[in-house]
Amino acid sequence: MPPSVSTEADEEVKNGQGFPAFNASRQRRPPPKLKKPVPRYRHLARWDKNKIPESIEEQQMNQDLAILRHALDLFMNSRMEECEAILDQGPTPVTEQRVNGSDLPSTAAHKAMEALSEKLQDTNLKASDAAKDNDNRSTTAASSASSTMHGKQSSSSSSTDGKKDGKGKKPRSMYYDLGKGIIQGLRALVIYDPAEIEKGMKAFEQAIKTADKQRKGSIIGLGSVKAVGSFVVGTIGAGSFKGMNRVQKHAELIYAEATILRSLLSFVYHVDFWMVIEECINLRNAFTIIQGLKSFMDNVESELKSGKNIDRHQIDEHLISGVTLSYSLYNIIISFMPDIVMKMLQLVGFPSDRDWGMAMLGACGDWDPMAPPETPAEHAERLASSANEGIRRQFCDMVPIIFQVLISSFFPMNHIDLNYAKTINDYNLELYPDSPFFVFLKGRQLQVTSKLDEAVETYKTGKVQSSWHHLGHIFVFEELMCAMMREDLDTACEKSRELLKGSRWSKCCFRYLTAITGYERGDTSEKRKIDTLMGKVEENMNKFAGMNLFFETFCARKSKRFIKEGRLLLPCYDFMLLWNTFDMMPPNVLQKALATISSEVRRLEGMLPKKMKDRESQPLALNDQTIEAASGYLSSLFSNKNAILKDSKVEGYENFYDDYCLAFFLQGLVAYHIAFFPEAAFNGEMCRLAHESFQTVFRYAPLINDDTYTYYFSHYYKAKIWIHQGRFDDAKARFKYLSGLTNTTLVGLPALVAGKGKNSLEFFVLMKVHSGMLDIETAKAAAANGGSSFDGSSIHTGSVRSEK
Repeated sequence: MPPSVSTEADEEVKNGQGFPAFNASRQRRPPPKLKKPVPRYRHLARWDKNKIPESIEEQQMNQDLAILRHALDLFMNSRMEECEAILDQGPTPVTEQRVNGSDLPSTAAHKAMEALSEKLQDTNLKASDAAKDNDNRSTTAASSASSTMHGKQSSSSSSTDGKKDGKGKKPRSMYYDLGKGIIQGLRALVIYDPAEIEKGMKAFEQAIKTADKQRKGSIIGLGSVKAVGSFVVGTIGAGSFKGMNRVQKHAELIYAEATILRSLLSFVYHVDFWMVIEECINLRNAFTIIQGLKSFMDNVESELKSGKNIDRHQIDEHLISGVTLSYSLYNIIISFMPDIVMKMLQLVGFPSDRDWGMAMLGACGDWDPMAPPETPAEHAERLASSANEGIRRQFCDMVPIIFQVLISSFFPMNHIDLNYAKTINDYNLELYPDSPFFVFLKGRQLQVTSKLDEAVETYKTGKVQSSWHHLGHIFVFEELMCAMMREDLDTACEKSRELLKGSRWSKCCFRYLTAITGYERGDTSEKRKIDTLMGKVEENMNKFAGMNLFFETFCARKSKRFIKEGRLLLPCYDFMLLWNTFDMMPPNVLQKALATISSEVRRLEGMLPKKMKDRESQPLALNDQTIEAASGYLSSLFSNKNAILKDSKVEGYENFYDDYCLAFFLQGLVAYHIAFFPEAAFNGEMCRLAHESFQTVFRYAPLINDDTYTYYFSHYYKAKIWIHQGRFDDAKARFKYLSGLTNTTLVGLPALVAGKGKNSLEFFVLMKVHSGMLDIETAKAAAANGGSSFDGSSIHTGSVRSEK
């Protein structure tokens, strides 16, 4: 089809001018230049495990941390029920025992674990000997820490709320309460039940209360860093923490962490606008504590560099991993916000440096993306290092892996390094071979590198205990996506039905997936079931922070179309757009998809009215970028509105041009990924096909009724082609148009036809455009250095662990 406007630059695209001969590899390049140095807090640890603390409160906290480190290792290694049993048992107060008249170190931690083992044995929850071997490191750490604990008999301590067990009230521990909150919060998200979410919020509220009692008091009876008015002031000085003992510093950290986690659950649970505002204020106040702790540790690091003794500050690996995790996440998450939102948050003091946040998390584990592979001796030293025992240490590793192998698949990110992520994940799999979390991330790493068969085999090895069977649905969903990519409709139908039956994450989405996989199979005997499922898609739609989820809105609108017309065009490929699965398809799967989609393109071309074909030499729109919501397209862009509307009619096919543009967009999308497949030769023929397909979408976009996202995504991928071609200014102008900065609406995308066709994927487009702007900056920097820095799906400019 001829484009709406043919330009000299478009001819260059058709002729393959300006493109590299070979596409960029998925192997990584050096990481970005950071705007500020990354602190190395792991070197600040000065907690001597072999020294018995003077205070009973610190002894109690040491014991709690040792036992919870063991419990966390059990949880990470798919032994969730044993971890929960430890938390349910509660803390055991530190005691002093006398044997033969001699003072012995407290054995409370040993007693707690022995009692727990007996309990688990009685309930058939005790793990096998083989599984025990996997936790030797954590058990040894717990035993070592607990063997150093010594002190006076006490029924309350600084890590408890002071209630005596003898009066029927169990002692409380801030770390135990935080652990319970995290477990319950994760269970709530896995099950996605309002009652479970409410329980999670209450658990975090209890952790907040317990930690609050351990915070250093002020002359007015409030915590010294409760930050009255901190939302305006925006910071807490490092001096606030210098006068605190070790337990009080941990109390501040837990208070902030529990506040953050409770607020995040509240966003999921509440739909009230003012509640959302209240939680934002709570997040701001929690940030002031985290920022104050970071400032304190920055000062201590400066003291260390100047040669001063920092032992008096009593910093341990648990505090280091906690501050690192929280402060980094603030930087990373805010960096994903649209520009206008991010600038508003920066005005009130929030940080938003994604690259720096990622580097800070890597520094916590002493990971260097540019380092050569570790020698066996270096690897053994890493495994034995006490700096890796921080109770939040695994989360510091997990976050960058998640962002690089999962989040980047939805929202393209620059500076992605899959090899670096694999190195971190392999280390954690060595510690936790049965971990459902790291096994899942291993499968995702294989999936995003187009190794679909290996990814599916990895997902099949995922293990979860029966009480956590909902967690296993993450493996089922990814197997479903892999099956849909390969057009294995029988497997896709089986997996979608399994999710519909057992998962509560999104009944709306799973009903739709079950319906479209059955519909694509073409089994007429299932027609009644498919019709019933489509009729129920809109039921039980979820909300997040009071807003509908974009993929559920998408499913609901498509189901309405099916109910009305009795058909959908390529619904599986259409849905896979939401999960960016086209980025993951290997060449043979892409070719198969192209054949299927092109067949539909030819069928629809045959249905195009003859009078519309006769108008092919006449551009329908002034150009493909001047569509504005305020003016109304049909009135301002067509030279003969009524005649064109009459000529465009397709009898019995109301949404013909929605499907027509969708088919050409999908054809262009697949051709784009073939043309720029990583580590393959540039395919000029496929690039031309992608360009022509997108131009056809632009030509017929004014006739779209509902599926306006095909128009916006066509703009996005045309801009991506320009980035490959080095036309950065053109790509930037197109991204700005999509972001709404040149439109009448400040935030959001206009409908194509005035009063019609609300874009259900607006948020998705905006997030991709935001990352696309970052892609241009990265590509410009790489071009200035004489190299390219992008591949067919997103900018990849991280680093690779190169061999010497």
